[in-house]
Amino acid sequence: MQALVTGATGCVGHALSRRLLEIGWPTRVLVRSQRQDGARERRLTELRDAGASVCDGDLADPNSIAAAAEACEVLFHCAGEGSHRASPKVLSWLNVAGTENVIQAARHAEVARVVMLSCADVTLNGRDRINWKEEVALGRAPLGELARAKQLAEELALQANSASMTVAAVRPALLWGPGEQRLLPQLCAEARTGRVQLFGSGDNLLATTHVENAVDALVAAAQAEDVGGKAIHVADAEHHTASEFIERLCGALGLPPPKRGLYALAYASAWLRQRRGADGPWPTDVVRRARGTLLDCLLAHSILDLSPSTTVEEGMQELARWAREVGGPAAIEKLARQPSTEADVAHHEAVAASLNSEA
Repeated sequence: MQALVTGATGCVGHALSRRLLEIGWPTRVLVRSQRQDGARERRLTELRDAGASVCDGDLADPNSIAAAAEACEVLFHCAGEGSHRASPKVLSWLNVAGTENVIQAARHAEVARVVMLSCADVTLNGRDRINWKEEVALGRAPLGELARAKQLAEELALQANSASMTVAAVRPALLWGPGEQRLLPQLCAEARTGRVQLFGSGDNLLATTHVENAVDALVAAAQAEDVGGKAIHVADAEHHTASEFIERLCGALGLPPPKRGLYALAYASAWLRQRRGADGPWPTDVVRRARGTLLDCLLAHSILDLSPSTTVEEGMQELARWAREVGGPAAIEKLARQPSTEADVAHHEAVAASLNSEA
């Protein structure tokens, strides 16, 4: 099955592209060549050496996406901005407008199926989410500009589902695993300046998704029936409290155990930190770790016939090996993926203006 992957230099997009090549799917990856830093270039080189076809394109240019998607049967949309520290303008351009362009391009290229990498944060709020089903409506916007942009992007994609183009969205919980570039570097940064925080008692349930389990779901959604127009939760099979899971994560990374705290105080401090634009945890970080989350994954089991292939124990052992190989906490902290900037938006605006002038 011919596939196109956007965001192939990101953690999940890269793991997905590797998996597709391993199972024998001819795979193209869409990248903006001039934006590749050292880590992204290494991942791109690895995919090229493994047999991926590299297509130069831009989320602001539907024509380049459509050209890359020509003759593809499935398009995996994994590109976007995943940092809540990015500005609202950046989040809107890269997540919402970018998704709209991908959908338009897929329709123009007559792609049969689009599978979008979304996230469980589309329903993030200040309350616990226990046995949380995909169709639960918040009744208000989710917490933070990132979650709102992701929610809008997912809604836009799923509304494009039709008889001629199946569109599905996969919602992983808190992502973790070797090469993850947001949570793991953040934990290492916290440990360097003190200790990793639980932001509460740590007794809350914490839904997590190993990167390879997210990839399992994406590949399954590309082949399963009755996924059109649906968002599907995917999470690790085991249930852990935040204290249990983050302590194991810290151990695998070579960090001291996490520290308990008071949720209200942690949230207030994070709110003030965000207002100042200061380093350190922001409210979204506090809510992710300290509020209970247990996702209902019945759709993943019934529609995708999905059972997570990587257990938490296996994932932790693999993570510990990777952490040692890359050089420990100090090296992992440096792997943090920097949020996109206004300069990136300016580039997208220039591309869009050029296309409009040509039209």
